[in-house]
Amino acid sequence: MSPQVTILMPTYNGAALLRETIDSVLQQTFKDFELLIINDCSPDNTDEIINSYNDPRIRYIKNEKNLGISGSSNYGISIARGKYIARQDHDDISHPDRLQKQVDYMETHTETGICGTGYHIFGRRSRVVIHPQFDGLIKSSLLFKCTIAHQTSIMRKSLFTEHNLRYDETFISSNDRKLWIDAAPYTQFYNIPEVLLEYRMHKGMTSKTKRDVVLQEGRRLRDILYQKLQINPSEEQRHIIDTYLMQGRAHITDKNLIHQIDSILRFFIQANNQAKVFDDDSFRQVCGQYFQKRCLNYSFFAKRSSAKIYYDSPLSAYTRLVSRKYRWTQKILNVLLFWRK
Repeated sequence: MSPQVTILMPTYNGAALLRETIDSVLQQTFKDFELLIINDCSPDNTDEIINSYNDPRIRYIKNEKNLGISGSSNYGISIARGKYIARQDHDDISHPDRLQKQVDYMETHTETGICGTGYHIFGRRSRVVIHPQFDGLIKSSLLFKCTIAHQTSIMRKSLFTEHNLRYDETFISSNDRKLWIDAAPYTQFYNIPEVLLEYRMHKGMTSKTKRDVVLQEGRRLRDILYQKLQINPSEEQRHIIDTYLMQGRAHITDKNLIHQIDSILRFFIQANNQAKVFDDDSFRQVCGQYFQKRCLNYSFFAKRSSAKIYYDSPLSAYTRLVSRKYRWTQKILNVLLFWRK
């Protein structure tokens, strides 16, 4: 009899952290699963660690050649036996009740095809991440960032078989966000607003070691969404988008940049009003939030108030009814802006 869930865990050269991860999976309160581990030609002692377990739920595959994370994931999906596919990175730790809570939600919400959770970052730094909960805000954020954490996700296998979905193997780091963009027209997304996974941050992570690739792939993903929105930003607009709008660590000291960011975000909203790629209200909220953050950035680094720019923009109206997560940002913004008049 097939298990209800396939926990898919491709691994490469992760032996140092693998045992703790496997143990966290085997200790799940939900028991009806197979743990499908795909060893992508690891040169370390991954093989020895996996073979030390004697649990019938572990299904171990060794690739004959290195396929990469996307290739291994696509192969894993093709042989997965479960109704659901849950992702597990080889260096993260799932909470014992993670699977139970995700399966319970998916079983009672058949309109949802992809479900993530909150997570706690540990290792080189520590913080809790809770992404937007509901479909509209999750999808509307895809132009800017990924708001379903891949390592926490559970997906219906039928999504892949019925809509011919696959991980895009031309993406090294952003294959998850590309998959969410591809899946968005076919299903609803949801995030359980609880921390159900420990996300390990260490110096060997792909996002750290291939920073230039991450930025390049971000531009490629935006180009895909620009086509859906039926827009073609100018070279100047693309520079501002890539350098200041999408980079949270950018130090904005030029007031003109805030005006240009305001204009670009309203350009996005106008395009979406026509193309209907994202839910209108949700997309306006997301654009409003990004404008708010960049105003805060300008106030901090330029040591000048952007209060008039912010409140004169129609985007400010879209941040007044945002989720609790952003209310503290609004309060800090007010303090900084008015204190620096």
